[in-house]
Amino acid sequence: MKDAGRMALSMRSNLEVSQKTSPEDQVSNADLAISALIKNRLIERFREDLVISEEDANHQVAIESFKRFWLIDPIDGTQNYIMDHDDYCVMVGLLARTDARPAPVPIYGFVLAPQTARLYHGGVDCGAYRIDLNDESKEHKELRVHGSLISESKARVLMGTRDRRAHPWVQSVQQLQLIKTGSIGLKVARILEGEADLFIHLSGKLKTWDTAGPAAIALGAGLDVGCLDSDSLEFPLPATLQECSVIMGKPGALNWCRKHLSREAIKDD
Repeated sequence: MKDAGRMALSMRSNLEVSQKTSPEDQVSNADLAISALIKNRLIERFREDLVISEEDANHQVAIESFKRFWLIDPIDGTQNYIMDHDDYCVMVGLLARTDARPAPVPIYGFVLAPQTARLYHGGVDCGAYRIDLNDESKEHKELRVHGSLISESKARVLMGTRDRRAHPWVQSVQQLQLIKTGSIGLKVARILEGEADLFIHLSGKLKTWDTAGPAAIALGAGLDVGCLDSDSLEFPLPATLQECSVIMGKPGALNWCRKHLSREAIKDD
């Protein structure tokens, strides 16, 4: 991850950008280079696992013979990266399945913010941690979330720009204070740092590599991770699209969102 961060910083001055599916869906030569770096190292070290990157040419892969899956988002927040903003990160998430749970679930995740040299990592039953890579001690500082959300409380809510545009009514919810941060990984980091209460995505258009790493870290920290209609977040491999809302936040975040941001809540208002 550290080498990926260095690569992100060094390549920013010589970017080549092309369009994928739309003008808002762009990819840079840095995305491709970081993807190749991380993917090659994971394949070399974990030969029995399946490694999937956002920048793979083909995501239609057979998963039946695999039990563990690495999902890579080489630059989450490519638009911010291209525009020389700080809100981008490198993300890797590990999913695994067992005989008891055939659907893959988050196990461990990594989120690196190159601009601040902060690496967040953690997973289920492991805790959540931050390493300041510029600090000589390289201490793994455990991050503990204090407090919980009750349905009547006001919440500091992180929500993506496109999602806000698609749901403008959100800004009229009295118990909601919107906070703007680009990358999903950095949104979860802000919750862990005590700067926000929850992240929500309502549109149902996130990809599994967007959420695998952050979800694992969030679960490690004891955060709520789920949807408006489920207490857990599904990873429907080999499909890559999560066609549901996504919520990560302090304990109580799921119930808070269901009270204030669900269809039923909108009708009541």
